[in-house]
Amino acid sequence: MIQIEGTKRQVYINLIDNVYVQVLLRETNGRTEYKHHNGVLSIVNTAMAGMGAKRVRIASLPPEVKEHAIQTALTPFATVLALIEEMWPKTYIYIYKVPNGVRQITITLTQHIPSQLTVDGHRALL
Repeated sequence: MIQIEGTKRQVYINLIDNVYVQVLLRETNGRTEYKHHNGVLSIVNTAMAGMGAKRVRIASLPPEVKEHAIQTALTPFATVLALIEEMWPKTYIYIYKVPNGVRQITITLTQHIPSQLTVDGHRALL
């Protein structure tokens, strides 16, 4: 499957076998050439999609779950850079800062992360 992201000037190619992806990246050294119809030659960078620094929101966790438990649960997938607790906007609560139960985490992925994760015995949605 091919997906084109025009605004970011990126093309995603979905391959079934991860081994083929690794072979493709190794053979091309992460770069290949593309010759346009007018003869112009462009260098194209190839990489596995989804890795690198990302911002993830985690929900459905009770407020008593500590930051350390979240970091421990994410360790197999990423390195946690920052963890921020989101607050209700001032349009709803005028005086006090009240957490809305969602935490925003900045991470560096080491492998793809699932959409659901067990954190301190609770099922969290990412």
